[in-house]
Amino acid sequence: MPKNNSVLSRPLAAGWGRLLLGLSLLLGAAGCSSNPAANIGVGLPSVDTATGAYLVDTLTIRASTVLRDSVVTSTSNYLLVGRYQDPILGPIKTTSYTTLDLGGAFQPATTLVADSAVLVLPTDTYRYGDSTQTQTLVNVRELTSFLPVTSFGFASPKLTPMASRLGSALNSSPTPRRARKTLGTLRLRLDNAYRDRLMTDGKAGRLTTQEQLNRYYPGIALEPGANDAAALVRLNVSGNGATAGVVLYYHDPVDVSTAISHTFGINSARHFYQVEAPQLGSPLSTLTSLQQVNAALTGQQTYLHGLLGLQTKIEIPYLLDLRNFGQNFVITNATMTAEVPATTLSNRLALSPPTTLAVSTTDRNNHQGTAFTNATYNPTVTSRDGITQAGYTWSVLAYCQNVLSGAVPNNGMLLATTTPSSPERVVLGGPRRTLNRLQLRLYLISNGR
Repeated sequence: MPKNNSVLSRPLAAGWGRLLLGLSLLLGAAGCSSNPAANIGVGLPSVDTATGAYLVDTLTIRASTVLRDSVVTSTSNYLLVGRYQDPILGPIKTTSYTTLDLGGAFQPATTLVADSAVLVLPTDTYRYGDSTQTQTLVNVRELTSFLPVTSFGFASPKLTPMASRLGSALNSSPTPRRARKTLGTLRLRLDNAYRDRLMTDGKAGRLTTQEQLNRYYPGIALEPGANDAAALVRLNVSGNGATAGVVLYYHDPVDVSTAISHTFGINSARHFYQVEAPQLGSPLSTLTSLQQVNAALTGQQTYLHGLLGLQTKIEIPYLLDLRNFGQNFVITNATMTAEVPATTLSNRLALSPPTTLAVSTTDRNNHQGTAFTNATYNPTVTSRDGITQAGYTWSVLAYCQNVLSGAVPNNGMLLATTTPSSPERVVLGGPRRTLNRLQLRLYLISNGR
């Protein structure tokens, strides 16, 4: 692929081939020819009498689900924790991991007395799942080893899980709460043993540097309750004035009315979350990084899920055969429509499809290239069957023009959620479905030469 990322805006180059001969060949090629050009359509394309444009809407399209190579979650201002039952992909669980910031040397006088240790986690309004259910928020566990920079930061369930680093629980009785959008700041009281360790180590001078804190307190993990299946909840750990961390409260016995505290904050540079989806149906469960599985093997459906790293690849394998139409024809419009099967939507769950999908170039190995447009969600797309259905539409005019001119290779395009660190998901119909079929409508017009 050229290094110049502006190729998608270049006009179609001249030199296609022979127009009239190509059109006449189509009349006889539909039934018996083994030439790839026969995949263009059956007979001469229909023509719009007002514009003189020929419609080609039977080009072969291939669609696949692709597993992204990595989804970074360590660069956001959030943690994500919870579990919900996705009606399509099964149970999905997220667990968050973070180290703590010292927030200044902590070395209290030996006469001071510890009261409590409380984990404070501000939330926002983001929920994903069934926000009407009650969920257990959250189990807090201590990490047994510090998080090295090179081994964290990704959501992908294909990575080695962090469960091996989980130690004892720090809150013995998680609080059941409704997973509603009005949920405010979480305040989770940690067990007294953890409180007493912090106080004892502080008095002994073992918490005066960040290195010491990392050594004695490698960090904490947040996971949903064992029976929780309500929603994923987002926690605000940095930015927007949020204050998150472990707050140790203590007092001076000679002045019990004066509260004293020290906050071990969430480390803004070392926190992330991982996702687990143990029941993804085969063959999705066998995907490894950058692999793809054809829609024919997944019920003529493809999947997109930001957090799971699922993307959709769309290919037009015989696009170059349009050169047979000749140099006197140019493409004036090319629009792709991907419908969302109604059975994959949910009125009860907060699983709304993404409002936009990023459409990017790709290579043969499914690496995501340059984004060249967005696919916009419309709840009332009218399909070629005259049925109103939700779906996405986007222009592939520039892509087709540049493939035909030789400016870019015909490797297809990737559809992905615009916020891959979020759990948004959508299911798209494949090219051979009876309903909700993936469609390409392409118009050619003679330039009169």
